[in-house]
Amino acid sequence: MSNVPREAHLFFRRAFDKIRVTHYGMTNKVTVQSIDKKFEALRRPVQRKVLAILEALKKENVSIDVLLLGNRQMRTLNRLYRGKDSSTNVLSFEEPKQFVYPKEEIRRKGEIYLNPEMSSDWWTKRNKKKSPEGRSERSRRTEEFLSIDFLLVHGVLHLFGFDHIAGVDAVKMERKETAVMKLLEIKN
Repeated sequence: MSNVPREAHLFFRRAFDKIRVTHYGMTNKVTVQSIDKKFEALRRPVQRKVLAILEALKKENVSIDVLLLGNRQMRTLNRLYRGKDSSTNVLSFEEPKQFVYPKEEIRRKGEIYLNPEMSSDWWTKRNKKKSPEGRSERSRRTEEFLSIDFLLVHGVLHLFGFDHIAGVDAVKMERKETAVMKLLEIKN
């Protein structure tokens, strides 16, 4: 390692984040990019969590891209694709089925755009001010926002066709989210 220039080491480290990762005979690829530098430390934990979610769902040979971005970028995407002029916590975009791809063992499922600023984890770590009502700002924010783990489960399920627009579909998705979260808790 001492003979390798720092730039080369960083290049290979970034490349390693993008290579195929194999767990328990299942081969899945998860690429995580931090669009906002303040989320750079979340890249590896998010990658590991998405791989664990895919394993819990028993999905094999799947590729997912996760992009970490802040409120401003998420608001732009939400306005552009959903017509809502506000930030949101997670957006998922399935890979278009009509695209022609070269035959590969790994199937691209799509992209998840995650806004950590709208997660309970981010507020718990970043904001410890007291609110006028006597409750900490952290506890109030934690009640309002969901955990990054849950948001990733939610985003991955959207890529596999789950939705929550209709009542019956929402119930199915909520049950699956609960089951996957329980499996993830057992693993940790």
